[in-house]
Amino acid sequence: MSDPHRPTTPQSTSSDQLLAFMQFLRGKNIPVSPADTLDAIEAAELLGYTDRTLLKNGLAATLAKSSHELIAFESAFDDYFKIASNTSPADAIATDDQSAKPVNEGIPTPPEEMAAPHDANDPLEGLRGNALFDALESRDESALSVAIETAAADVRVEEISLFTQRGQYVRKMLDALGEEALRAAAIEFEQSEPAAFEAVQALREQLRERVRDRVERAYLIHASAQTEDLLDESLSKLKLGNIDHSQMARLKRLIERMARKLAARHGRRRRRYRRGKLHVGETVRKSVATDGIPFHPKWRKIERKRPQIMAICDVSGSVAAYAKFLLMFIYALQDVLPRTRSFAFSAALGEVSDLFNTLPVEEAIEKVNLKYGGATDYGRALDDFSALALAEVNHATTLIILGDARNNQADPRLDLLSEMKARAKQLIWLNPESTRLWGTGDSEMLRVRRHCHVVKECNNLNQLARIIDQLLSDRR
Repeated sequence: MSDPHRPTTPQSTSSDQLLAFMQFLRGKNIPVSPADTLDAIEAAELLGYTDRTLLKNGLAATLAKSSHELIAFESAFDDYFKIASNTSPADAIATDDQSAKPVNEGIPTPPEEMAAPHDANDPLEGLRGNALFDALESRDESALSVAIETAAADVRVEEISLFTQRGQYVRKMLDALGEEALRAAAIEFEQSEPAAFEAVQALREQLRERVRDRVERAYLIHASAQTEDLLDESLSKLKLGNIDHSQMARLKRLIERMARKLAARHGRRRRRYRRGKLHVGETVRKSVATDGIPFHPKWRKIERKRPQIMAICDVSGSVAAYAKFLLMFIYALQDVLPRTRSFAFSAALGEVSDLFNTLPVEEAIEKVNLKYGGATDYGRALDDFSALALAEVNHATTLIILGDARNNQADPRLDLLSEMKARAKQLIWLNPESTRLWGTGDSEMLRVRRHCHVVKECNNLNQLARIIDQLLSDRR
């Protein structure tokens, strides 16, 4: 298929071509519901396609619901319409003959790879030239997004109606993308070339993860659950980063319901007696002098400190969505865990507890993302936390860190993490990435987990609820 945002000849525009852009936005993790799509089509028809800036602003007004989505939309719009400044989007939104070519022909080969010297001894050399392999290896996000959206259209992923159909559509999309070439290479390398096998498998897993995300988003947008309970069950199993904006109200209700159940289970207070409970052993010993008659009963006095929770959340990039739901869940449990302090970081770290004490959770999260979103630097964040709050961490403190441990090749300051573990009752690290991706690329997760008491994959509501449930059970 020809690349839909790099046409060679301008043609008349239509709502069909604008729908391709809507699919591209979903591939960029920008939630676009059917209602949003209709509004965007109407806006485009009113504004026309000749003025690029006017069209961009008009579509942004209908599709971007927050400042973060606006930034992501503007980047996606510019990425989709990569054209000369004197060319209008009317020339970029055009149709092609899309039936004669396989999907992965929509992935261009990067110029630097075309010019790269060939290594005859490299077992992966035979795969180079395959458009899908080249795009995965070079991390060409634009090409991969276009190819995945093309595959989604080819297999009609919008027709998904049941949660159990995810696997079928993932397989169909992988076949449409031409993933069988990578699969065949992995089989060939499995015995003879272990290093090449691992490299190919890592790329296959990255592709499968992206395709699975796309299918889940399609399910949320297009599937009509037969009952409310079925949709709630489905939402609790989906990756929180894939939750569509239109489902946020339902998800918030689901979080509140789960929090109420946990609060009912763990919120029973140790009953307070005026003089404490009877200390039987001490009373019997004191009664020896009075022939066993307990004239002077002794009472137990129980003073148990409430545990303190410190939640440290990475709010950079796609991890921000998971941090948002963790904070929503924790603050829904304030009757059970009143001593909660929250910290947010991308590079610099700061305490945001006051925001959650004075503002609604959603508004507080929005302000946190605006202030602390950006490029990730775990080393700097841990250094900031050490200066700000490490002295207050003790054996009644549970530290919860949520992040993917991807540190852009910088020093993650594991020495500080080790000191935090030594001071705290528990150091729990929650990673929204699949465990299969830990240690790949710039991930420091394999090193990080040696300095934590508990390390868990946590990317859906069920996993989060189980972890919080265990945390509450441990404190009883």
